[in-house]
Amino acid sequence: MRSAVKTQAHVWVTYRPLTIFKSCPYRRCTSTVTRMATRAFAKGLQGVLAKYGPENAHSVFISGDDRRHLILIGGLGDGLLLAPYVANLESAARNGGWSLVQPTLRSALQGWGVGSLQQDALDLLMLTKYLKAEHASEAVILLGHSTGCQDAVRYCKVIQKDAEAAAPLAGVILQAPVSDREYQAGKATTADRLKTAEQMMRDGQGESILFRDDDPVGTPVCASRFVSLASKHGDDDMFSSDFTDHELKGILGHMAQIPTMLVLGGEDECMPKSVDGWALGKRMQKAIGSGAQLTFIPKGTHSLEGTEEEFVKELQPFVKQCFGPAAATIKPPYLYSCT
Repeated sequence: MRSAVKTQAHVWVTYRPLTIFKSCPYRRCTSTVTRMATRAFAKGLQGVLAKYGPENAHSVFISGDDRRHLILIGGLGDGLLLAPYVANLESAARNGGWSLVQPTLRSALQGWGVGSLQQDALDLLMLTKYLKAEHASEAVILLGHSTGCQDAVRYCKVIQKDAEAAAPLAGVILQAPVSDREYQAGKATTADRLKTAEQMMRDGQGESILFRDDDPVGTPVCASRFVSLASKHGDDDMFSSDFTDHELKGILGHMAQIPTMLVLGGEDECMPKSVDGWALGKRMQKAIGSGAQLTFIPKGTHSLEGTEEEFVKELQPFVKQCFGPAAATIKPPYLYSCT
């Protein structure tokens, strides 16, 4: 992995989209929420737009100049302004003494089908190193949305091996940690595609394109990423309800000493109706350990549209605790020693 760019040209901008068509990519039920443009983002967000790495996709939008950073990690097909609650987060950051960070990873937008969790985690490591070097970051919290939850979980492993120059990790928030595999199981095309993808993997063609998805239109999906998303024990398979408690512990247990907040919605359209979200959340909380807390929003959808204020209100005490006065005095990689 190439090191982060040291010299950056910062641009102060107001991000004000005129229209947002938010279609849930790949595993999501398609829904257009243009209300986001006229309601949540009508006034735009102000901040610094910069590069944090050498690739074209390595850009980041930072709202606020405080030295404690909450990093928002999107799911499949996401980019900036990935959920209706982003404007609420920006307001909370402005009033709470922390900054909101919206990066684009190499897997953003149409890149998800040829990306991987490991690639995302390395991009995030590059970002946290950049935040420390260029913005004197004292601590970061990762907020993963949807498949961004898998990225956050993987980052917690990656940073154990390479944390020398990264900003310390103060906590993790997993918003909508839902099984990609269980969602895919309900699609008529999944079984045949998975069989073909697994054969391609055996033939050494894992990086070859299996199909093109229509959300975003034309997204190439390679065999290895489809296997990761759709197969049991695939790399992306972290939150499935059919895992035993022992299996969940093996997937999430390395976060035992990291303050973690699980946020699930009672009306998450991406979770199979047969799954009890509250019960699954309790099992994931147990798998992580005593440092985890569970927040259940009964009316919450996958992106928490309509419950944005409730979510951010629940989130703020956790963020305040993680970014407490002691945060600046504890050395990386973790503010709380990770096992």
